[in-house]
Amino acid sequence: MSRRLRCAIAGCGMVADEYASTLRPSTLVELVACTDIDLDRARAFADRHGISYVAPFQQLDADVILVLTPPEHHAHVASSAISAGMSVYVEKPLAGSVAEAESLLAMAERSGVLVGAAPDTFLAPPTHTAAVALTSGLIGEPIAGTGALLSPGPERWHPNPQPIYDLGPLLDMGPYYLSVLTALLGPIGKVRGATCRSRSCRTRPSGEVFTTASPTHVEALLETTTGVSITLTTSFDVQATTRPHLEIYGTEGTLVLLDPNFHEGVVRVRRRDETNWRVLPQEAAEFEVIGRGMGVLDLADAMLSRRPSKASGESALHVLRVTEAIRQAAESNAALTVPRSHK
Repeated sequence: MSRRLRCAIAGCGMVADEYASTLRPSTLVELVACTDIDLDRARAFADRHGISYVAPFQQLDADVILVLTPPEHHAHVASSAISAGMSVYVEKPLAGSVAEAESLLAMAERSGVLVGAAPDTFLAPPTHTAAVALTSGLIGEPIAGTGALLSPGPERWHPNPQPIYDLGPLLDMGPYYLSVLTALLGPIGKVRGATCRSRSCRTRPSGEVFTTASPTHVEALLETTTGVSITLTTSFDVQATTRPHLEIYGTEGTLVLLDPNFHEGVVRVRRRDETNWRVLPQEAAEFEVIGRGMGVLDLADAMLSRRPSKASGESALHVLRVTEAIRQAAESNAALTVPRSHK
């Protein structure tokens, strides 16, 4: 790996600063350009992060385009970059539908470029620590797991929460939980679901009222292809909770993980022969920096070393298939099988 890959950022909103802070010190990528629908915002972003080139999207030239636009533009921006011969890393969700995501990945394969996609928190030390514990048999044979994003909603802190509500908690936050759970327990094979919406009107920090379109509380019962049962709750309707974010239950004990939206946190374990919880020693990170953007480093490393990426488009497509199946299962009140990749 004698060179750094040139990376350009498309979309300079709130999350872009987190990505830039992770990527700037990396030895795998160099931030060479950025763009935004508001070029003044892109210039201010470039000034903050020492990026020398700001231009409309059509003028970007890089090895990797990091797509941080609003979700409804992910597929269009990514496909435009792929058509120009550039690999892409896309914030979640990968696309607005499974069909759209499948088309995007097929285009990338034909073009000979790679697609990476968020979330990437499963690459961080907490999930790696839990994976080592599971592989070593620390809690015996995994039999079940649970994930819970229980929130009163993002309007308390986000200046423009409506796009998040357009996605709903399942599509907005569910991928963090599903990515960690599938990384630890394997792909999902079957789903059941139930949804509701407690309040259709929400209030922005400015005081303006808006209407929510997607369900704001989603319950899902999932089964991995190896027979592990998982319950997943994602909600913007819960005012307070003491429920852990993630737990994995085995025949010999239980693992507890913190919020998978973040790249840091302890992993606790309690075996059936123990009376107290204990914190597991943290496994080392795979990359030199930890934070939002590790998936871009994973993609760059895959491009340079010609190995499969972990935060791949295929992984994100599986998560998208699961979320789509949950919504369909809730609407039909039936158990559904998640389609498997043909690759």
